[in-house]
Amino acid sequence: MAKFSEEYPELRMSEASLAPLVSEFSKLVNEEHGEQTYQAFLEAHPQFIPRLFIQNHGLHHDLIFSKLSIGSEYKTEFCYLAKSSCDWNCVLIEIEKPSSKYFKAKNEFHADFNHALGQIERWRMWFESSENRNYFTNEILGPVRYPLDGNPCYIKYVLVHGRRSEYEGNNVRMGLRRTQKRDDVMILSYDSLIEGAKNNDDAYICSKKNEFVDIISKHFVTDSAFIWLGARGLRVNRELREDFENAIKKVKSRCVYPKMEDLLKRLTSISD
Repeated sequence: MAKFSEEYPELRMSEASLAPLVSEFSKLVNEEHGEQTYQAFLEAHPQFIPRLFIQNHGLHHDLIFSKLSIGSEYKTEFCYLAKSSCDWNCVLIEIEKPSSKYFKAKNEFHADFNHALGQIERWRMWFESSENRNYFTNEILGPVRYPLDGNPCYIKYVLVHGRRSEYEGNNVRMGLRRTQKRDDVMILSYDSLIEGAKNNDDAYICSKKNEFVDIISKHFVTDSAFIWLGARGLRVNRELREDFENAIKKVKSRCVYPKMEDLLKRLTSISD
């Protein structure tokens, strides 16, 4: 089923609109801020969130979870699902700072990088338990892991850390960094986020609140989640509801989803 953004390109962000955001993010990356500054920018502009381990069905329902808990001990910066006809990838993202270091003297790994790798390893350890893995994929993500929810789900990990300039052109450092990657672990610099934004569609940022999935993004992106999940378990904010209404009005004469207006009325508001 095609998305609004595919059938009605006037609803998509243009490259010209993305360019100022690339400049803004590049400026932030070249400055020293706390992790929350970068987290907030990525939540506001999901095109910059990396899309690794994506399968042929794309980013599932165009949803990216922010600060999703892994049990009671850990919390991801971002998490999303990607599926094929056979299985799912659940991708967990750990975000460090652009100023975080990979190396210290004599090409030894810096404490910053060891700490970040340790976080990924702790996540992997938690998911070694089939009970934990099944709870997370079936209970926590169950409300959005539809259709094909009976297919197996594999956990993948992405670490965003530091700048490319620290290892680029240095064969030893590039090799050492490469040894830390796994089939289920990818490591990116902030430079890759800047470069990759032009290839990524926009997405909804959402959070899990008990049995609800709250979409916290304030502008309309696509209708996939609403088409497949209906009004069950989804909540939207006032700004998104208004922008959704405006999107329907823009394409109403050509709209292939006549029930969208009715669905919009039935969606629960976050403040309800």
